[in-house]
Amino acid sequence: MRNIFTNFAVLASRRDRLLSTWLLASLILIGTQLQAQERSISGQITSVDSGDPLPGVNVVVKGTTNGTISDIDGNYRLTIGEDAETLVFSFIGLVTKEVAIGNQSTLNVELTDDTKQLSEVVVTALGFEEDADARGLAFSKVEGESIARSGENTLINSLSGKAAGVQIARSSGDPGAAAYIQIRGQNTITGESQPLIVVDGIPISNTVGAPNADIDNSGENTAGVRQQSRMNDINPSDIESLQILKGASAAALWGSRAANGVIVITTKKGRDAGKLDITFRSTVSLDQVNVLHPLQNKFGQGQGGIYSPTSSRSFGDRIADRPGGADEQITDPNAPGYGGFFEARDGDRYYAIPSGSADDPNGGKNSRETFNDAREDQVFQTGYFVDNYLSMSGGNENGNFLLSLGHMTQEGIYRGVSDYDRSTIRLNANRKFNDIVRVSSNATFARTTSNRIQTGSNLNGLYLGMLRAAPDFNGEDYIGNYFASPEAAPILNRHRSYRRYLANNPNPIYNNPLWTINELQNSTIVNRFIMSAEIGIKPVNWFEFIARGGADTYEDQRKTYFPVHSAGANSGGRYEEFIFGETQLNFDAIGRFSFALSPDISSSVNLGWNINQRNYNRVGGEMQNFLIPDGPLDFSNSVGADRFPDDTETLVRTTRTYATANFGLYDQLYVNATGALESASSFGADKTFFYPSADVAWQFTQLTGSNALLSFGKIRAGYGQVGVQPDPHRTNTDFVAADNTLFGSWGAILSGVGYGNGAFVQGEQQGDPNLRPEIKTEWEVGTDLRFFNDRLRAGFTYYQNEIVDLLLDVRLPSSVGFETSYTNAGSMENKGWEVDLGLNVFSNQDWSIDLFANANQNINEVTSLGGSGDSDSDVIQLGGFSTLTSSVAKVGEPLSALFGGVYLRNADGSLDLDENNFPQVAPDFGVIGDPNPVWRGGIGGTISWKNLSLYALFETFQGSSFAPNTKSVLYNFGKHADTGNEVVVPSGGLVNYNGDVIEGGTTVRGNIRDFGGGPVILDEAWYTTLGQGFSNLQEQFIVDGSWTRLREVSLSYSLTSEKFRERTKLQSIDFSLRGRNLLLWTDVVGIDPETSLDGATNGRGQDYFNNPGTKSYIFSIAINY
Repeated sequence: MRNIFTNFAVLASRRDRLLSTWLLASLILIGTQLQAQERSISGQITSVDSGDPLPGVNVVVKGTTNGTISDIDGNYRLTIGEDAETLVFSFIGLVTKEVAIGNQSTLNVELTDDTKQLSEVVVTALGFEEDADARGLAFSKVEGESIARSGENTLINSLSGKAAGVQIARSSGDPGAAAYIQIRGQNTITGESQPLIVVDGIPISNTVGAPNADIDNSGENTAGVRQQSRMNDINPSDIESLQILKGASAAALWGSRAANGVIVITTKKGRDAGKLDITFRSTVSLDQVNVLHPLQNKFGQGQGGIYSPTSSRSFGDRIADRPGGADEQITDPNAPGYGGFFEARDGDRYYAIPSGSADDPNGGKNSRETFNDAREDQVFQTGYFVDNYLSMSGGNENGNFLLSLGHMTQEGIYRGVSDYDRSTIRLNANRKFNDIVRVSSNATFARTTSNRIQTGSNLNGLYLGMLRAAPDFNGEDYIGNYFASPEAAPILNRHRSYRRYLANNPNPIYNNPLWTINELQNSTIVNRFIMSAEIGIKPVNWFEFIARGGADTYEDQRKTYFPVHSAGANSGGRYEEFIFGETQLNFDAIGRFSFALSPDISSSVNLGWNINQRNYNRVGGEMQNFLIPDGPLDFSNSVGADRFPDDTETLVRTTRTYATANFGLYDQLYVNATGALESASSFGADKTFFYPSADVAWQFTQLTGSNALLSFGKIRAGYGQVGVQPDPHRTNTDFVAADNTLFGSWGAILSGVGYGNGAFVQGEQQGDPNLRPEIKTEWEVGTDLRFFNDRLRAGFTYYQNEIVDLLLDVRLPSSVGFETSYTNAGSMENKGWEVDLGLNVFSNQDWSIDLFANANQNINEVTSLGGSGDSDSDVIQLGGFSTLTSSVAKVGEPLSALFGGVYLRNADGSLDLDENNFPQVAPDFGVIGDPNPVWRGGIGGTISWKNLSLYALFETFQGSSFAPNTKSVLYNFGKHADTGNEVVVPSGGLVNYNGDVIEGGTTVRGNIRDFGGGPVILDEAWYTTLGQGFSNLQEQFIVDGSWTRLREVSLSYSLTSEKFRERTKLQSIDFSLRGRNLLLWTDVVGIDPETSLDGATNGRGQDYFNNPGTKSYIFSIAINY
């Protein structure tokens, strides 16, 4: 292979020498012929404000059609006649400049911004900068300054509220936890739902836990821990700008990876400042729980008003009615009810407490002390993070560099093992060797470590055991030794919980929260490299060849440890160790052509070829039931039957050929088109799919002229197609190892053990050799307007899209021999609008007031599931619980609709009540809510006086539904504050759910409610049956999930006076105080509705013992040299 490339290089070198000789001879000949009539003039065009080169500037000989366009480095070269006197330099957003030529052969020009035409520069799908006013698309751009100002230590969450059509939802308050990103609605049901992330022109991994093909091992479900998003490996301080390509027409070049939108990140570069720039920034944040569930502390453990120390519920005796003092304990081994004793690590002993009775409700429980508040203090703390960042940069006209170092360490809001550390190093360098050749490279290394807390529907979850625990149970001594009798040998390290208060059983049923935060381990260590390089060769003014390559690779080592005596199936101990790894290689070869067809018509064309390869592997294993309880954490500590090794690998290779064409006519009409041909291994062999796009923009004020009211106006339209790739290796039917469960429901059980070294059979899912990508076709129209000399900016967009060939698991008849087939089956659509506003209210030398706002609405509907839904209810479950409330895909409903048991209703829609005037549940489940907002928005502004600045951002999320399942389940356990109310029954009496009549004047624990047939009493009979979260009647609990929050607020001051700079030799010192999520207005009680039971997935709008969200107080100082 080496000889082949060597020979190729030799041949290429000979060819290039011959070609160069031919070109030189031709140029000499032509130059000799034209020397008497023409001459050449060249130069560089730069910005007065920044000194940066200006590409795309029109250069025309005044009064003629002879002209050219400056290249990416601002250079131009033009052949002119002897009679040429003046060159005209023009570009949208810059003041047109006429310069006399004279006898000069080099003419460098500086252009200034035209405040009447100033436009935004956007970054395209290929990473090239273009004038936003020349595109017919809606873009959202977030500057690096805005990201840094957010106070977030993770990149994703810093984007919240800052872009129309973009929803960012933090799924948990756990340090470094992933966030849900949605751009213009949901665009897939079972496919990859994360947007494509492109950094400096190179696509990188944005995996949350695991790729979509291995989603069951991602950790993003109803239990487990909330994993990181790989996007958070990027240090936010390294970001120069972030561009969100929302529509299909903007992202079509990325083909089947762009249906969920594309986020294009540009990292910082050095600048030509004539010196070394050094910045050091240190940030400290104090983090607290933002919302806690209200709990009752009036009634003790038990039920029916009688104390029981082992009951799951807290419907026991009234705590205030107890005599007070120490509890009675059964210490005599011969006494009835003796249960041994628990000895804590500090030597304290706990014996059995006699249960109550109808005559003696409190039994031996005499203490009136409650522990809800103490439990919160034992579990929660004021978390913090410290983030230090150092950057050094410099450069000259031939190149620049930036070197940055960052380290962030965070302790979460939970005591014990809850932390997140990230260390990064970045080196970006650019070099221009001459007018023809330039190179650039970007490299970063990130190392993150973290420990996470179990959450959700999880017997080992933090909140589940914490909130269910009885208010009169003191769980401070959570670990110790159990003695069945004074003479018995101790059982070491038993787990004491509120239902096993003597730890006399190896299974505590629910974890004590202190066991969860102190004894469990859920660690990750990630090492990641992202590298890219680009070379540009520009032999002539109108053409440049670009070769761009990159690699992104990481390894994520995860360990999970449940000690012996953990809850549920983990009571015998469980240990997992896996290494997750992804490597993505990418290469582009691009030819860029730019030329003026005439003085009034400019054009540019890009032709490119791309190859991309993504490898994923997960290797490791799990063991259960430790042989030695405190033995080593390796796989020799369990028998073979309790060891489960696993090895998963996938590979996807994609190739694309693409082209773009851009035309500008008369500085007012702009037409842009792209096309991409794509093949991928996940489609199978010999398949190519085409993704077209086009957009047009007309600056009508160039024709009508601007005025005092309307300074700029543009209407625009765009069309495009993008897609979602199938999961890899699904075109063929897999063979799997035969085991004791496979085909058990279809006949005799089959085991591969009886076939020598084992047997393999066809899997239960049929492969589909005709797989296609999901295709989203979208069109959009809009306008961009600027008023009052550009002081007021407004943008409006309306869009519609249809997604067809959704990839789903379609049920098959048993006669086929397979249970399901993964194939193209469903369809879905979105439509909506987006608004962006900006207003400079006032500005002078000392003061400035700027306001901004964004809002959007997206309406989603699932239009077909192709027979993929559940046979009983025609739904696909996306999250939650199939027997309670779930998030589903259902035809005719928005994706993620909440689905569960509904009220039995009469024909007129009123509730069909039973004989006691209580509601009844309908026999079939139905849609009970929509977690998607009717609209969302952000509004904020900045007030600046000299070097002092105040900034605030409010975000709102309106019209959604929310399922507060923690609250409803706590009704069953008698722990929610609602169940601790006491009411006096009015005269005439009331009936409870059991049909018992409660006489008037009686004080009852519960509430009074009228379901439409008259008031009834909601007491223990209701809250432990139909009126609690485990019942089928889930509709009763759905609430308005709308919220408004103070997302960000900051006060900053920059010390940068001339005297200060002279004395210190520093450019500035910047101070800032920030707050994040400090205020929250919502009807949801006890939990931040932004959190999610199912993590960063399409399962939305549910709380089931979600770990809580946070609010933060942040201080930062930056020293700039």
